[in-house]
Amino acid sequence: MAGTRHWRQQLLGSLQGQLQLAIYLAVFLGFTGASSVGLWVGQRNLINNELKTLRNSADAIETCLREGGTEPEHVQQELLLHSSAKTRLWLEPVDGELIQPKSDHLEISEELIRASMQANPERIVGLQRVMDTGDSRVISELVQEFPSGARLWITHEISSNQQALSDYLALMIIIWGSCLTATLLAVSGLVRRIVQPLERLNSATTQVTADTLNSSRLLVNHGPIEVVQLSRNYNALLERLAESWLQQRQFVSAVSHELRTPLTIVQGYLQRTIRRGDNLTESQIAGLNTAAEESVRMRRLLDDFLDLSRSDAGRLSFVEEPVVLTDQLEQVLDMARNTIQRPITLDLPKDPEQRQVVIQADGARLRQVLLDLIENANNYSPPEQPIRLVLKLEPMAAVIQVIDRGIGIPAADQQRIFERFQRGSNAPDKTGSGLGLSIVKLLVEGMNGTIELRSKLNEGSCFSIRLPR
Repeated sequence: MAGTRHWRQQLLGSLQGQLQLAIYLAVFLGFTGASSVGLWVGQRNLINNELKTLRNSADAIETCLREGGTEPEHVQQELLLHSSAKTRLWLEPVDGELIQPKSDHLEISEELIRASMQANPERIVGLQRVMDTGDSRVISELVQEFPSGARLWITHEISSNQQALSDYLALMIIIWGSCLTATLLAVSGLVRRIVQPLERLNSATTQVTADTLNSSRLLVNHGPIEVVQLSRNYNALLERLAESWLQQRQFVSAVSHELRTPLTIVQGYLQRTIRRGDNLTESQIAGLNTAAEESVRMRRLLDDFLDLSRSDAGRLSFVEEPVVLTDQLEQVLDMARNTIQRPITLDLPKDPEQRQVVIQADGARLRQVLLDLIENANNYSPPEQPIRLVLKLEPMAAVIQVIDRGIGIPAADQQRIFERFQRGSNAPDKTGSGLGLSIVKLLVEGMNGTIELRSKLNEGSCFSIRLPR
């Protein structure tokens, strides 16, 4: 069943399959119709020619009998004159004694005569019958009834003509099959040539990304006019998209730079006000803390936009230096606990030497990555569930894991979860911008590391960062 569905999809689900099927049917019906009409016309012409021969022989005998009388000898001579190996004539007088042509090399079967006369018991003039006698097929007809009551009969063998027609039919089938095969092969090649630019267009479309907008072009110089025009429109569309994407990146970069400075000033005023707010009420202090936390979140979002903009422009820089992972993790833990009201734990190796592992990385970028992952875990986990930071060592790498017990990510979304503006299909509407994980992957790969995801619905997620030692 699966193979049948695949074959049907290939034949009917694609433009190439539909074109081939339509042309195959048209060619098949055309060849079949032309061959059938040709055979029918040939058979009709054969029968009409035989009947014309019979009619001419009958007319000649009738003329001779009128002019020379109906004497038996004269009649036999005239019948013999118009008889042949295929054509037989005889006369049925009123008295019932048949007059036949007499010849040593020309004989007529009594059985054939009886069968012909029995096939026309009412003696209807002009009535034709096709009969099979032994291995032969003949046409019999009561040609004429004379005023004296005598009747002229004639039979004509058509077996050889039928054999010739059968041979002609076999030859036509061979020619028809050969022409049909050659035509179908030519049509298949032509259809593939027509569809090939469309397949190239489809392949090029699947490879278009934001990074390849300037270089993705489809060159189709030969082909149907419509396909060539389609390729030109496709290239023009890519040019407009590339220009729009460039303008968008410039806008994001400009806005991020313009907002970063005033937001830093607002954040500083809020922090100083909270520290010196001895005369503030608890509700006012709570409101200021909320504003400070939102300003921190907004500052982080602007930093993400700036990182994306710098990455797109090829200006994202990293400062690699020796970094003690334990110190970094403890610092991240303190920063996260100041803004997140839930248990956050840190699991370190039991060996004191392993706790002092040093790697080459950008400390600030690493802290940014871990804080983004912790914030992501906080957004998609119930309030009472903890978040775990785990440090593990491998022979060639250090692995940092951020583990939560949140809603998890559907398997169908995990392949694209690190792309820009991609969120899990089960994520709440008001959580996240879809940029966090793409920034995380960008920064981790910038430090020559990798990031992996393991997640199950309603059980949680585990993000593993692997950095070289």
